[in-house]
Amino acid sequence: MHRRVSAAAFMALGLATITGCGFQHEDGDAVSRQFGADHFAVGGMLNLTDPVQGDAFLVGGQVSIASEVQGDLVVAGGELSIGGAIGDDLYAAGGEVALDAIVSGNARLAGGDVTVGPATVVAGAVSLTGGNVKFEGNTHGYLQVAGASVRIDGAVHGDAEVKADELVIGPEARIRGRLIVTGPREPEVAEGAVIGGGIEFRERGSSAVSSEEEQPPVVDSTSRLGSFLWFVGVFLAAAAFLAAFPRFARNAASVIGRKPLQSLGLGLAIVAAVPLVAIVLLITIVGIPLALLLIPVYFLLLFLGWATAALFVGLRGLETLRPGRVESRGAQLVALFLALVALWLVQQIPLVGSLIAFLALLLGIGALTWQAWNRRQAVA
Repeated sequence: MHRRVSAAAFMALGLATITGCGFQHEDGDAVSRQFGADHFAVGGMLNLTDPVQGDAFLVGGQVSIASEVQGDLVVAGGELSIGGAIGDDLYAAGGEVALDAIVSGNARLAGGDVTVGPATVVAGAVSLTGGNVKFEGNTHGYLQVAGASVRIDGAVHGDAEVKADELVIGPEARIRGRLIVTGPREPEVAEGAVIGGGIEFRERGSSAVSSEEEQPPVVDSTSRLGSFLWFVGVFLAAAAFLAAFPRFARNAASVIGRKPLQSLGLGLAIVAAVPLVAIVLLITIVGIPLALLLIPVYFLLLFLGWATAALFVGLRGLETLRPGRVESRGAQLVALFLALVALWLVQQIPLVGSLIAFLALLLGIGALTWQAWNRRQAVA
């Protein structure tokens, strides 16, 4: 399979995502840089309206693309709107992903809600993964979909393989090959739909999580052990971080209070982008060593992001209880430990606890990266 993705370019994106190296500021909320014909951009809100002669790599809270990218397009973020034309392959991951573009290569999309609009034409194959997936485009290759709720109402020149709890084939669907369905129930096929190769149905159970009564005791024990080890690991990483870089750690934590929205958007962008970069590096074969380097750096960033969020809570607590005092290193470590305990307790709250913990992680990662960028700019 033809791929123009440069291993060096992906290494630059990976390192820049984590450290901010190699980018120039455009404004207070976005940074971008050209590497030859390739375009890189990271920010809270990105709008790509100028043509790109090479590859484009975009990471942001909201990303909108309405231009021609002659090479590959790699995009990640919270809300993605992809239009225009892509000269090679498309890789996109986000919370909401909407595609209405001409793609000369393959298209690989993943997200919470994934929509491929009727204006989309893909010369190669299409792979979609998400909670709610809708395909109304035209692919000249095969279509692969995995999701909870899936609707196909477009044209597929090859086979369509779908794994879903619920599948609806709309009246405008035109599938020349086979429709291969894996799920708990057979697909709902509207009148007027055309499936040239027939339907192959493979029954499986629902993807819904089993109730607690159905979970074996060993699963609960393993979960508790993993939670404890994560807590210990985060505390040790945070303590080492505070001891080795006390000023930088405190400044990074303070960014959460000063720039919460920027920290949240940047954290979301990084969490979404780095795994995508690692996956594409693995696909390129030549980038495997770089992917193996990027993966442990990513996990270290998760530890330090959570540590930064906890440090913010701990230091803010000290300032509230003992205003105006310069606290010792020991007092800061105690506050850090208590903050981690508080965050862990919040995480146990049904329904909202996990969301609050995830937001804290994003804030920590974003603040840490923001401080690294500004420190580098100050040194430069």
